[in-house]
Amino acid sequence: MQLVTLWGRVPLRNSYTEAVNNLYPKRNSTEELWKAVEDDLTAAIADLPLPKDQPAANLGRATKGAAIALLGRAYLYQKKYQQANTTLLPLTQAPYTYILSPKYDDLFTESNQSNPEIIFQVMHAKWTDWGIGNQYYVFGGQETWGNKATHSDRAQEYGFNDWRNVYVSDALVASFKYKDETNKDYLDPRAKSTFYGDAASGGKTDYCNRCPGGTIPFPFTSSEGGYRWRKYQYYEDVKSYGGPASGINSLVIRYADVLLMIAETYIQAGNPDAAKPFINDVRRRSGAFEFTTLGNKDNAMQILMRERRLELGGEQSRYFDLLRWGLLKQELNKELKAQYNAETFQDKNVLLPIPQQEKDTNPNVSGDVANSWN
Repeated sequence: MQLVTLWGRVPLRNSYTEAVNNLYPKRNSTEELWKAVEDDLTAAIADLPLPKDQPAANLGRATKGAAIALLGRAYLYQKKYQQANTTLLPLTQAPYTYILSPKYDDLFTESNQSNPEIIFQVMHAKWTDWGIGNQYYVFGGQETWGNKATHSDRAQEYGFNDWRNVYVSDALVASFKYKDETNKDYLDPRAKSTFYGDAASGGKTDYCNRCPGGTIPFPFTSSEGGYRWRKYQYYEDVKSYGGPASGINSLVIRYADVLLMIAETYIQAGNPDAAKPFINDVRRRSGAFEFTTLGNKDNAMQILMRERRLELGGEQSRYFDLLRWGLLKQELNKELKAQYNAETFQDKNVLLPIPQQEKDTNPNVSGDVANSWN
């Protein structure tokens, strides 16, 4: 799914035999690629077990619910809103038992593995030495020292005491402040669950509650300051200042995402009233106010887009949302202009460049690349 989303037309290799017998495949159309995605996920739905039938030893493996959620997402990305709605709605009913986690924060702790909101996740074990596994986001995930458990070294990327490769944008922080239905300024409570910051931003202000010397406030104004992710790395719960290590699983898709996707299908069908309870369910869990009306289709869509940004911030959904909404260039340049006084995102950047190695080794690809890009 990500190949067609990020690169558009790519060569489709459906089997090892096909790959061996056709060393230089041509780029397939996006229609052919999306059909392959739909076919694979449909086959998976037929063969995979229900979540309740998944053996405990297989926790983390895909289930029927995961395949359904991903197929619904694939339909949504293609603007097949009715198919997405029909596919996703069964996840809200028996035999599926997904519910929103009573506490939003519980989704991003090391005890989250069996959380009833999680539909599909990548499992991680906390790193203790180089013999345990690979360091997620550090070396690309290819290395597996000792071929053992996969480790999330997310703390080196997401946290305060890190390499700061994945940071909280000023635009995201600002998005947690908006007008309520009475046109009064409102600070969304999910801010404190999403990032560390100062009190004015709504972010979490305590950095380490269990440190030997007592509580350490988040050093927002220090040389290491600025906003930092709290999701996936709860620093206030660690026993020492620094020491990056995290066994928190990576969430690929969760029930709140499904509810918001269902809401989007109703909005796109011109029925914001049907979307409202799904959006309010997600907001109610975190203590955010509930909407009495979403207004017309355009206004409802603006609410939905903001809701996805706030609920799923830091979970690798924003880029793909902007891409499928046709807003990627507009929104990224707006953020780049505000933060760096530059608008460097071009039309061609909507798709990633075809890798040079692919062009060097496949003449049928190299001859089908526009402007040395895609």
